[in-house]
Parts: sequence; structure tokens; C-alpha cells
Amino acid sequence: MKAITINSIFFLSLLLWVGPAYSATILTGESVRISNPVEGNVYAGAGQITIAAVVNGDVSAGAGEMWVMDTIRRDLIVGGGRIHINGVIGEDLRCGGGTVTLRGNVLGDVLMGCGELEIGPDAVIYGDLVVGGGRVRMYGRVLGSVVVAGGEIEFNGTAEKDAEIRGGDVMLNGIFRGPCKFAAETLRLGPNAEFYQEVRYWQKSGEVDMARYLRSGARATFDESLQQDMGQYKKNWFVQAFSAFFLYRLLAGISMIAILVLLFDQFFKRTVRDLPSQWLNRFGTGVLYIIGLPVAVILLFITVIGIPIGLFALFFYGFTLGFAYSLTATVGAYAWEQYRGLSWTKGQHILAGVGILLGLRIIAWIPALGFLLVAIAAAIAFGSIVKAILTRSTPEAAL
Repeated sequence: MKAITINSIFFLSLLLWVGPAYSATILTGESVRISNPVEGNVYAGAGQITIAAVVNGDVSAGAGEMWVMDTIRRDLIVGGGRIHINGVIGEDLRCGGGTVTLRGNVLGDVLMGCGELEIGPDAVIYGDLVVGGGRVRMYGRVLGSVVVAGGEIEFNGTAEKDAEIRGGDVMLNGIFRGPCKFAAETLRLGPNAEFYQEVRYWQKSGEVDMARYLRSGARATFDESLQQDMGQYKKNWFVQAFSAFFLYRLLAGISMIAILVLLFDQFFKRTVRDLPSQWLNRFGTGVLYIIGLPVAVILLFITVIGIPIGLFALFFYGFTLGFAYSLTATVGAYAWEQYRGLSWTKGQHILAGVGILLGLRIIAWIPALGFLLVAIAAAIAFGSIVKAILTRSTPEAAL
């Protein structure tokens, strides 16, 4: 069994972003559809994303709903509410979402955190499967190792190597060709279950008659020591569930940082001009923006002529609050570059922004003080953005 844990998904996903951002296609909007083949990498952020043509590179995306209908030659890194993968992933799949359906093949590893996951009967995962989720239903085939933790797990597929499954209610109705370890509050066996090597298991109610499910001289052992593992699993379940949600938010934030840097590099360079010496002024502007813009929107809605402007302002306000962490991290990356007198590539800006984003998320966990520190940083970032927008037409800003 490989030493893989659900929490390691964070660090594995971050490794995908250390390279420079080049040969990239950036797509944004309410609805994005790829209908023609794309060379190089794709960075997408939209309410709905559909990939209906071959992408000859990586795809990094944040979406409310995403459909993958064709082949992605390299990695897919996605965070979203509902994710449907019907095509082929040429390398690894890193995924965080509310509901995920995998019906296509993945030629590398699958690392996933989600509320609900279904892996269809025709799906083949050629690498390892590592999942943390609320409800997991597995019908496909995994050629590598299987590590699954969840509240409700139903395994009807085939595990060609070792498998380790922990959960509240676990139903085993598939084929397990390697050594297995199971720990559950309730462990049930279906009529199609087959075990070909050693099985160690524990469930709360005691031993299970597994004799008729054992093949090729395999043995099953009720292992009391797994109760301790299960107890640790129960203690960590909230952490694991939160980790899945955190992964989803992190992936969406990373995608947004990449989009902001690749599309608006010059704007953010202008945004942080003189920021180290003017941070207090920018903070005041940011507080005024956070408090004052909603009032201005209400006043605009009073008159018919002001409604279109009010709707745009409301959308912009909602966007900035919804992606406050990503915007703050992006401004922070450019500010740090200016403060240290460095000259970074766009890829380095993205990497620095991801580091700051992760730091902000960790700081936010500190009770009371963490929220205050993040709010101050966000106000400074918002103030800098507003200042850059308002001074865009001035001769100095155009330099």
C-alpha cells in the first residue's frame, strides 16, 4: 500500500502549478465551450464549461458545472459544483466538487475530494484512486491502488491491486485481486464480492462470514487493531470532509489567479504602484468600497436610467467578494515583487499568488483575529484595484 492520505491531495495539486504559464488559452464568461481542438494548456473560469474537442495539454478550471466530452491529453485540475467526465484524461485527474461523475478513462492517478462521487461501469483508472467523499459509488476498474474514505461507500467495481476502504456504511460487491483492509461502522457483502488475497477487516458489530467470498486460498481476518484506525478515522472525518471542500475552493481560487495574471498582468502591475508606501490610503479606499458601493447600488436602482449601471456595479461587487481571496493573493504577489525589486514571469506571479492564497486560507482559521487580518488585506487589495481603475485615464497611469 502506498503511503497516500486524503489530506495529501492539497500538496499534490499545488505541485501542478510550479511551472511557468505558457502556450495557454484563457477562457472566461458565464458559459464556455471548447468546440475546436486546442494546442497547449487551457485555463478556464465560468459558470458552465463544456469541453467538446481535444485539448493537447493541461486543463485547469473552476466552474459551477463542467462537462468533459472529449480527450484531455494531459492533466485535468478542476474545482466545481457539478463535474461530469465522459472523455479520456491522458494523465492525472485532480478534482474537488460537490457532485462528480466519472464515466471516461483516466490514464494516470485520480485524486479527488467531493460530496458525492459515481465512477461508472465503463470507467478505467490506470493509476491509483484516492478519494475522500460523503457518498462514493464505484462500478469501474482500478489498475492501481485504491484508497477510499467516506460516509457511505458502495464498491461494485474491480480493484486490481491493494485496496484500503474506511467509512460509515461500506458495501462490498466487487472484485478485489490484491490485499485488502476494510474498517467500517457497518460492513456488508454483496453476492458478487470476490477476494483473491489476504483480507483484514473490522466492523462495529463483529465478525462477518466471508468464507464463500474468498478465492484462491485467500484468508480473512477480523482485526481488532483496525478499530483504533476507525476511531482515528471518525475523529478525522470532519477534517477530511472539510479538506474536500477546501480543495474545491483552493482549486477554484488557483484557476482564478491564473486567469487574472494571464489576462490582466499590466493592470495588476499598475495596481500595486506605490502600494508599500500608500497601503493605509488604499485600505481606506477599500473600506469605503466595501461599505459604500452597496449604498450606491441602492441609489442607482431608484431611477430607471441607473438600473443598468446598478446591475453592473452589483455584479462587479459580487465578483470581487466571491473571489476576494484570489484577488487579494494576486495583488499581494505583484506587491511583493515590487517591494523586493524583482522581475517575475507570469508563471512566477501565479506561483506566488497560490502561496499567498494558501496562507490567507490558513490565517482565516484563526478565531476572530484571522478574519480581521484577512479583511484588512482584502480591503487593501480592493482599494488598490479601485485606485487603478479610477486613475486609468490619467497621463501618469498610462505610463
